[in-house]
Amino acid sequence: MKRFLLGLLTGVVVTLSIASGAGYLLLRSTVPAGQAERLFADVIPAKSHPSLAEQTAIFEKRIEEVSQGVYVAIGYGLANVIIVDAPDGLILIDALESIEAAEELLPRITALREKSGKEITDVIYTHNHPDHVFGTGVLLREQETKARIWAQEHTADHVHETVNVLRPITFQRGMRQFGVYLPEETFENSGIGPRLHFAHNAGMFYLEPTNTIDERFEGTIAGESFIIQHAPGETDDQLFLFLPDRGILLPADNYYHSFPNLYAIRGTSYRDVRQWAASIDLMIGMNANILIPQHTQPVFGADTIREQLTNYRDAIQYVHDQTIRMINRGMTPDEIAATIELPPHLVDLPYLQEFYGRVDWSARAVFAGTLGWFSGDPEDLLPVAKHRESELMVRLAGDTDRLREEFTTAMQEDEPAWALVLATHLDRLGEADAPSLRAAALTALGEREISATGRNYFLTCAAEANGFVIPPSNSHSTPIEVFDQFPIKTFLPSLQVSLRAEEVLNLETAFGFRFTDIKEDYTLRIRRGVVIVTEGLAEDRAGTLITTSRTFKEIAMNRLKPAAAVVNGTIEVEGGAAALSRFMDYFDPR
Repeated sequence: MKRFLLGLLTGVVVTLSIASGAGYLLLRSTVPAGQAERLFADVIPAKSHPSLAEQTAIFEKRIEEVSQGVYVAIGYGLANVIIVDAPDGLILIDALESIEAAEELLPRITALREKSGKEITDVIYTHNHPDHVFGTGVLLREQETKARIWAQEHTADHVHETVNVLRPITFQRGMRQFGVYLPEETFENSGIGPRLHFAHNAGMFYLEPTNTIDERFEGTIAGESFIIQHAPGETDDQLFLFLPDRGILLPADNYYHSFPNLYAIRGTSYRDVRQWAASIDLMIGMNANILIPQHTQPVFGADTIREQLTNYRDAIQYVHDQTIRMINRGMTPDEIAATIELPPHLVDLPYLQEFYGRVDWSARAVFAGTLGWFSGDPEDLLPVAKHRESELMVRLAGDTDRLREEFTTAMQEDEPAWALVLATHLDRLGEADAPSLRAAALTALGEREISATGRNYFLTCAAEANGFVIPPSNSHSTPIEVFDQFPIKTFLPSLQVSLRAEEVLNLETAFGFRFTDIKEDYTLRIRRGVVIVTEGLAEDRAGTLITTSRTFKEIAMNRLKPAAAVVNGTIEVEGGAAALSRFMDYFDPR
């Protein structure tokens, strides 16, 4: 029971941190003294791609008054916070990714409150990504009046779903993509912002929306005229905002000074790029004079804004349409990725450089989102297992020493991608020097990579090859009240993908969960290799765990020991603790 309950928390907290994906934390603060230096010394270069290094300058930390009474806070987290001094109060658009990030911005927000003599009356979430929503409670902490929280009608559901079944792998990949644990001398930027302030031990202070928007809102908020438009793109719940009296457009994450992240390598569901382009068309129609993105920096002038938005949406459509064209010619994802590039009139534009997304990765995403995983090449239908492929590669080469020789040649001839393939074959076969060879190849790839996400991923994997382990997440910095907002039913389904199915293929059993404070009952039924979660208590259940949702979440987050909960009477088990323990032993700890 204890193993399950403690593991369940990890499913909650780690997932909640992944969507933000990162934080500012040097390796030396998360591993024993000297280990960071040992892992990174002579492995990860301090230098970056020159163009990516130049991008860093635009993230200089500052509060910029873009127009009278409209401010943008840049560099305090991955995303910007935009503050509007409206007639009847201050409005915040987005709220950073963590307690730590928001704490640093709070004094500046307080100064604006004092300068204006107004309270924060409204917070508007542009979408569900944690770097836009997880610092809200901190930014509102120093005022007594409650603020309205605006969001698209599905934003809260997306935040709740962050507690998802893919938690372990997407957390790990998110930490790599954002270079959370790269040391300062190695880290450059995150492509569309500085370091993310959300690592394994960061806290969040998310507040649920109080006012929701379906497709469009047109009216006043705190006395300020707004048009708020649902505009799917980087996320399905994306909103852009237009202040018609000021001619200011806030495009959310559908525009930033980088080729758009049509696919995130940390792992996401398919982003409908056609909808993304259509959403930008709607933004163009606003005829804005000032554009303030939630990432990177403002753009001024109606003609410049129209030109940049037009080129941006055309680049998105170009990648989609030409990928489909090549698909229809029978080309595979590898062939398309090796062929596609932006046309000459777009490829050199400074706001379409591949600092965040990449054209080739985007084409692969379009292929997968259109036709699925099968490339069309029959070789992919029954591929040789990776370990067997490595054995056959050694047989073809003659021996492992021959692969090492080819690795050296590849590195000398500036082909680190091929060197990585060779080193990976050696690693699969357990060769002792293979991890260091992989690290060297990964480092070389990271050194030349213009995409911050790719660079961070390569360099973090190089550290992992040398023994670094991404720390597990915890929630100790997050107020328990934050989790009170999450429905209990979002906690239970993670068990469905944790079942050790091979042990229960001939078993059917069930256990009940009763949460007395919210008057909700659930049954988890193991049925020959699958878990079914249903509302209510089944008559044939082996027992029932009875507690409050708060107690369950505190135990799940390792803030309350199960034994202590039993002693103090906040947990009761009908059917006996042994029955519950036996039931939970069928699941992997998470």
